[in-house]
Amino acid sequence: MRKDSKKYIRNLLDNLDPLIPIPTGVKPRFKRDENIKGVVFDIYGTLLVSSSGDVDQAEISDKNLERALHASGIKIVDGDRETLDYILNDFNSTIKVCHDAGRMNNLPYPEIDILSIWRIVLIHAKRKGLIAIEKDADIALMTCVFEFLSNKVSIMPGLKETISSLRARRIPLGIVSNAQFYTPVLMNYFLHNKISLKERIKGFDKELTVFSYKFGKGKPDQTLFNELIPTLKWKYGIIPSEVLFIGNDMLKDIYASNRVGFKTVLFAGDKRSLRIHENDIRTKSLKPDYVITHLEQILKIV
Repeated sequence: MRKDSKKYIRNLLDNLDPLIPIPTGVKPRFKRDENIKGVVFDIYGTLLVSSSGDVDQAEISDKNLERALHASGIKIVDGDRETLDYILNDFNSTIKVCHDAGRMNNLPYPEIDILSIWRIVLIHAKRKGLIAIEKDADIALMTCVFEFLSNKVSIMPGLKETISSLRARRIPLGIVSNAQFYTPVLMNYFLHNKISLKERIKGFDKELTVFSYKFGKGKPDQTLFNELIPTLKWKYGIIPSEVLFIGNDMLKDIYASNRVGFKTVLFAGDKRSLRIHENDIRTKSLKPDYVITHLEQILKIV
């Protein structure tokens, strides 16, 4: 990254308007479960309040793109808004091509690497003479700025207290999330007030952390959850039924984690992100083990 990239990201995140969870009206349902030995979380809509409700539903705009390009040392040659529209259209088209290719290769829930997508799109624009990329241009910074502006997030109330308490009790903590390379940047900022470009989120076991973009597939693909099972067994002696998974989506989180044997908690703490999937046959008769409306209620289960 450029020398001032971390400073730019901190300033951007410091100045985002905070998001307040919108009550769902759902009644919590939980009790103490003495069998739980490990806890695994979803991120967007669960640990982070998300303006769009999920990582893959951001509201993109040419204004956000223009700011991101400027911040990262990529110049629009003619300063033409049609160039911004072209880049955004190519961005969406490239994602669709990658998703379609994944489905043709028997991946029902293909996932992209957003940084690779932007590199392809910017190469297209450069070849057309629409942009000039400076020698120290920072595409990773450009991606972070665009995503942080397009899908604004805030810390979910009770996040720090919940994670701190679980860690103090030496409970192994993991993550399975539809996420990108910038997701740990957000989590480390909100949890520890640090701008770190490392993939690891401090406080969570790196070997129990699964981000969809690293595997080319997204939830509800159950293989993402299966990735945790060997490590849980050999490192901690934990079997799936002793793991609690917390997420806001009945299909991507509750259904998928239930299928691999995890205990499930539906997080119904924000109306923006609560996904029930009432008409999906996979979730119609499915009941989560517990329902919570605030993260600290996890401490009354574990």
